[in-house]
Amino acid sequence: MAWINDEPNRLAIDALDPRPGETVLEFGFGPGWGLRTIAARAHGARVYGVDQSARMLGQAKRMNEVAISRGRMVLVRGDFRPLPWIDEMFHKILLVNVVYFFDTDGRDISEVYRVLRSGGRLVIYVTSRETMEKWPFAGPETHRTFDAHDLARLLENAGFSRSHITIMHAELALGVKGLIAVAEKSTRSIRSDAMHGIAALAP
Repeated sequence: MAWINDEPNRLAIDALDPRPGETVLEFGFGPGWGLRTIAARAHGARVYGVDQSARMLGQAKRMNEVAISRGRMVLVRGDFRPLPWIDEMFHKILLVNVVYFFDTDGRDISEVYRVLRSGGRLVIYVTSRETMEKWPFAGPETHRTFDAHDLARLLENAGFSRSHITIMHAELALGVKGLIAVAEKSTRSIRSDAMHGIAALAP
């Protein structure tokens, strides 16, 4: 599956635009290609990753052995909820072919929102529902599928403002259609929420 994910990873990392000095998190990093690319593009960045698979963790550690040994990368195995990091820790977060497995109650994506900094960027890639419906291994019992509207709604429900969400369509090899969502965590919405909370406490 690694070569199939090459183009989605490349497009998503281009949209993420990791920069030197930033702190970047990847969910479901698989064999570690995306992690390596982020570390190579953003010298001086600190890269983190979380994956639920012990096998993928082992492969990713081998692929990124130098970055890990130099303290530039930290990889952990674990669930996506709760995450082992403090609020607003990451400048940028990457999810490629991951949200199919997020819970429908919104708790997983809310954890993503929690650890993203104010003004930070989240990039999500999914293969669109119209393509996945043709794949026998991606049925509703195993995969949650998305069209552009569903993907935007997922992000809005997590706390992202609609005006800070962009959904792009991608035409990939073998006729695969993909969606790339870019969402910025608005500092204004956070301040508004805080003021609303203060007003609610006022007599």
